[in-house]
Amino acid sequence: MDNGGKWGIIIQARTGSTRLPRKMVIPFFDGKGVFELLLQRIVARFADVMPVVVATTTAPGDDILVEIAGKVGADVFRGSETDVLGRFVDAAGRHGVCKIVRVCADNPFLDMEGIGRLVDGMDGDGRLDYITYAKSDGTPAMKTHYGFWAEAVRLDALRRVAAATSDALWHEHVTNYVYSHPDDFNLRFLPIPQELESNTRLRLTLDTEEDFELLQTIYARVASLGGVSIGNVLDAVDGIPGCYDAMERQIRRNEK
Repeated sequence: MDNGGKWGIIIQARTGSTRLPRKMVIPFFDGKGVFELLLQRIVARFADVMPVVVATTTAPGDDILVEIAGKVGADVFRGSETDVLGRFVDAAGRHGVCKIVRVCADNPFLDMEGIGRLVDGMDGDGRLDYITYAKSDGTPAMKTHYGFWAEAVRLDALRRVAAATSDALWHEHVTNYVYSHPDDFNLRFLPIPQELESNTRLRLTLDTEEDFELLQTIYARVASLGGVSIGNVLDAVDGIPGCYDAMERQIRRNEK
């Protein structure tokens, strides 16, 4: 397989979360929700070089995400609420994208530099089907609670998954089948920095109301430090009394 093909960032978002409904649009910072804040950062960084597509559902409750995407300047694709794999395949096909950076919208501290390294890594090895960050034990970033990293996958690999299985689990979790079948796909895992991997109490993903309140406090501190970066996030967390204790409680309650 060659290195060619068009890149695109596809952001997975919906308002129908069961643990914290409408978590994407509840005011989080400066009157904006986590979805809008993250989308603004991605569009500002990457819209000039690749399509930025919000892949949401056809549910009426997600109309607000479409409105926000239009305001920020991102494209939109609407598809199945349950077959997220199919939603990604169709969104990429609609926009002529062959190589996908997959972003989950509930990670407000997503590292933009990390996205660039995923793109460079896949472009540098035309054999790769999938690339992401991972712990030293091989656990991919999407199955951790750090919340800093995206993943990149070829559309061809997702199409192969769709053809191989109709199991709801693999269609709900877009890339799980790919990295769970290393004999069938060419995978590469970039190492999570040791100082982060050893920090087992760090949790920056948004699932619950407790997460929301804690991350909101961290985000405000990060903004005062000059904006989102891994260094600023760690400095902010270190400066908030009891922050790690609260994160540790959430890790125990929400093991992936």
